[in-house]
Order: sequence, then C-alpha cells, then structure tokens
Amino acid sequence: MNDQADNLRSAAQQHQARRAVNGKQMCRVLAVTGGKGGVGKTNVAVNLSLALGDCGAKVLLLDGDLGLANVDLVLGLNPQYTLQHVFNQQVTLPEIILNGPFGLSVLPGGVGLPELANLNALDIVRLLGLLRSLERDHDVLVIDTAAGIGQLVTRFALAADDVIIVSTPEPTSMVDAYGLMKALKQGNLQSGLHLIVNMVERRGDDAKFFKSLSTVAHSYLGLNLNWLGSLPRDEDVSSCVKAHTPFFLARPQSTISRELRRIATVFMETIGMDVPRRGEGFFARLLNSMR
Repeated sequence: MNDQADNLRSAAQQHQARRAVNGKQMCRVLAVTGGKGGVGKTNVAVNLSLALGDCGAKVLLLDGDLGLANVDLVLGLNPQYTLQHVFNQQVTLPEIILNGPFGLSVLPGGVGLPELANLNALDIVRLLGLLRSLERDHDVLVIDTAAGIGQLVTRFALAADDVIIVSTPEPTSMVDAYGLMKALKQGNLQSGLHLIVNMVERRGDDAKFFKSLSTVAHSYLGLNLNWLGSLPRDEDVSSCVKAHTPFFLARPQSTISRELRRIATVFMETIGMDVPRRGEGFFARLLNSMR
C-alpha cells in the first residue's frame, strides 16, 4: 500500500513537471453529478477529492451548486467570503479559496443566494472568465454539480473530461440517472461516463443496477457506461456529516473509504494524470458552449 501510494505521488509530481515544461494547462476535470438530490453526491465528491489529494494530486474542488452550496459544510470549513463577494468586486477570486486536508483547494459557492443559483448567460461568462485562471495550478478539478438536469449542471458535465454519476440502487434513482444521461446525450456528450452506486445495502444489488442501467444507456442512447465501484450504506457517514468531518478523514480504514481510495487510484493510474482528451481547457469549452 505504501509503495503504491509513493508511486502515485511520484506520477503526480512527474505530471506537474510536464505541465510546467510544456507551459500548458493539463487539468483533468471530473464532474460529479446525479439525477436527483439525496443520493450522496456531495459526500462522494468531497471524499473522492480528498482521496485524490492523498494520492498526490493537486486538487481543486468547485461547489457547482452556486446558490445552495454545502461542500464547505461537509468539510467543516467556514468561508468568510463567497462568489457573491467576488461578483460585487469586494474581494478577488483567490481570496475566497479555502484550504482543506491533503492540500485540497476548495472554491465555495453561496448559501441561500438565488442570484447565484440563477445566473444569466452574461454572468456565467463573467464567472468562467474568473475561474479560468485556476486551471493551470491544479492537476484535477472536481466539480460537485447541483442536483437535477438544470442548464448549468449539463454545461458543467458536457465540458468535463469525465462525468461521474452517483446513484442509489433504487428504481426511481435509475429513472433519474437515465434522464440525466439522456440530457447529456442530447447535448452531444464527449466525456467519459462513469457510475458509482452509493448506499448499497445488499450484495448483488449494485451489479444488477449497473447491468440494467448500462443496458438501457447503450440500447436507447448509444452511450457506454463504466462502473467505477460501489459504496455500502454506512450509518457512520451521516454521523460524520453531522460532525462536519469527511468520513475519509474520520474513518480512513472503513470499507467505504477504502473503496473511494481505490477509485481515486484508478483515476490516477489510468485517467486522472493523462492528457485531457480535448485540446482546450475546461473553462474554455464552457465559454464556447455559451456562444
């Protein structure tokens, strides 16, 4: 385990050196999303970000639910400023970035700010122009999108290098996940499409769920869905949320933490440290989608 961790950190350092030599942004963008709320999407995004940081990557976590943000709450961080202060030109973007464990950088949204949740096209373009400068300083950008299939959710996902759908093995969750994939297909999805089955109670439920969802995705949408892994239902997770402590920190040897570490390793070894599939950066792709 230690040798593997050392190898991953070495790979991360080599990747950072290549970026510096090439003088080009090579940030890998993972959009963590779900068809509805209540599937544990934010918990997965936060703890996966920590696992990637533990592997040696320089990670930026963006709370993409701009008006109802809670990433900072899960991490136990207390932001003094929000994106609203940046929009009002009260502070600069770097001033609102929070520092988390394992070198994690966190860009918080706002809470109860409808003006952030309902940005118009010009405001989104302005925001993306500000965020673009952050790409070059990180290896991986993880976006915790809002729930549902709103415009900003689909734009984030379509511009990302990889989309991670978080779902529970329930029929309603399958319908929501399918609706999300359909919306992405209609938007000409080019990102890698992955699934994490969360809150699994019975052995085998996750495999049945993935088989059904992947079959439907391939047959009706022509999409190939990759199964990243499954996370068991763990009552300690809700306790960690109430304590504002990520379970990856509170219970690093739990089954759920080990599985997220394995998923992070997969990205580091086979996806995360590769050159992004498309030449231009994430925020440039987002800006182009607004035109």
